[in-house]
Amino acid sequence: MSEAKSEIQAVTAGPSTTGDQPEQNEQQVVATKDTKAPDQVTKKKQRQRLVSEKSIQEPNPLILEHANLDSVPQHMEKLMRQYQDDPKLPAAEWLNLLIYLIALECGFVEEETYAQKRHLLQPVPSFSSFHALNVRLLSEQPAKYEVCFNNTAYSMRLRTLLDKHTSEEASVVAALQSRLMAITLGDQLMVTLSPAPLFKQPGYSISLPIGRYVLNIHPKNKPIYHRFRKLDELSYQLKQHVFQPMRSQQLMQMEQKLQPSLLGLPYELYHEIFRYLDKKQLNVVAKVNRQLQLYSKEIERKRLQGGRN
Repeated sequence: MSEAKSEIQAVTAGPSTTGDQPEQNEQQVVATKDTKAPDQVTKKKQRQRLVSEKSIQEPNPLILEHANLDSVPQHMEKLMRQYQDDPKLPAAEWLNLLIYLIALECGFVEEETYAQKRHLLQPVPSFSSFHALNVRLLSEQPAKYEVCFNNTAYSMRLRTLLDKHTSEEASVVAALQSRLMAITLGDQLMVTLSPAPLFKQPGYSISLPIGRYVLNIHPKNKPIYHRFRKLDELSYQLKQHVFQPMRSQQLMQMEQKLQPSLLGLPYELYHEIFRYLDKKQLNVVAKVNRQLQLYSKEIERKRLQGGRN
């Protein structure tokens, strides 16, 4: 009876605290955890891989302004591929090619290329300038420009794209013509866009620091666009101070009806509009795009200067 009682007590008391039994139990527990952990880690890695693959499949940027070291617009890749094997191309000439890409985005095209591809181009209305299909098609052709003054200047004749119903009279064609000149002056590239000589209209110029946008050294085993920097700033400067003013001037001369958006207004009007906005409202406007962000910061800076005075 006493033996049976002792056996019952041993069973109800649970595992013994002496001998090798605890070590076996601990080993069993550890082994169970080790068998589950790899499965959990594998599932986590699979989820991370799916997320990364999804981000890789996102479309490329549409315009040069949104290019980065990992992804560039198709028209930039197409044009640069035609020149990337030329080791003698100076940094100023690479910058000249970037300028031509921005000209394409603004509704301009090199004249000879226009003559060859005009039957394939889509019409561009007066209130717009960028047509993705046109830009991609034109970027498949080399940028045709003249190199002069001992390889320090680049000259290109441009034609502004318009609606297909635009008259082909000589005066109208001349109004849509312009000449793009880029001259190297030390470490600066002086860019000038001039209208046809027949019209007494002003041209537009800007000075660009070459080293700010194009590195002198090409990174080894990297695509050529890894050599470019601050393309959003370059795009903004050229569109705001060169190409958009010239296109607007040409269209107004042809008595075309311009219907610009908020981004198409003259620079002076932004201060008149934004001065009615408080700081919270300016922050909302700044989130629309980079251009409005720059205008909003400029207004805030002027307000701070006025308060200090």
